[in-house]
Amino acid sequence: MGELAKQQDAIAADGIGLAAISADSRENSVKFAARIGASFPLLADSDASVAADYGVKHAGETLAVPATFIVDRQGMIVWRHIGESKPDRPALDRVREQATASL
Repeated sequence: MGELAKQQDAIAADGIGLAAISADSRENSVKFAARIGASFPLLADSDASVAADYGVKHAGETLAVPATFIVDRQGMIVWRHIGESKPDRPALDRVREQATASL
């Protein structure tokens, strides 16, 4: 998420909006966002209900696998990457390319 924060202005210039969801409490999410300089929404999913709705919740835990979703202006998911482990995340350039193609 730190990489997103570093490039948030360039991403916004591409017409792409950002939001992130964390299993941390709201308080910890706010602190984390401030620490990395994120100005995009960082939502708290401390009960993992959103992760469960998107099918990325670890069974029996309040943690989610890393996942990236691109949602178009109509609210439809047009691209997704579901990681198999914590470091399994798509390159930011790939995400930007997919998002730009969906505009």
